[in-house]
Amino acid sequence: MAAVNHDQPLGELISDLCQPAELKGRRVRALEPLSPDDSRLLAAVNRGEFAINGFRNRDLRSLLFGTAEVAGAELKRQGARTTRQIRMLRAHHLIRKVSKTHRYTLTAKGHLAINALLAAQQSSPQQLAQLAA
Repeated sequence: MAAVNHDQPLGELISDLCQPAELKGRRVRALEPLSPDDSRLLAAVNRGEFAINGFRNRDLRSLLFGTAEVAGAELKRQGARTTRQIRMLRAHHLIRKVSKTHRYTLTAKGHLAINALLAAQQSSPQQLAQLAA
C-alpha cells in the first residue's frame, strides 16, 4: 500500500491506461480496470510471489483459468489469450520483460497504478468520498 501514497490523482494516473496503445507497431486495446477480467488480471500480476522472479505465461494462465486438466486445443487457446493480455500490459508499460528469460516483472508505473486501482476497488464509496472532501 505504500506505493499508493502518491500525489497524482487516480484519474490522471490511469487515463493513458484507458486508451489504446501500441507495441512494436501493433495496436493494443485499452485496459478496462473495472471489468472483472482485467481486474483479475491486474490482481494476478500484482501477487507477491512474482515480486522477485517475475511471472511467466504459464503462471498467469493457471491463475486466470484454473488448474483443471483441459484438452490440448483449450490449453492452446488459454495460452494465446494470456499472451495477448501480457502484450496489452507491456504496451501500457505496466510490466517489462526480463531479458533472456520468458519472465515479466512489474514496472514502477505498474506497481503504482495497479496498487491504486486495487485499493480503490476495495474501498467503499463512503471512504472514497471522505478522501475527496
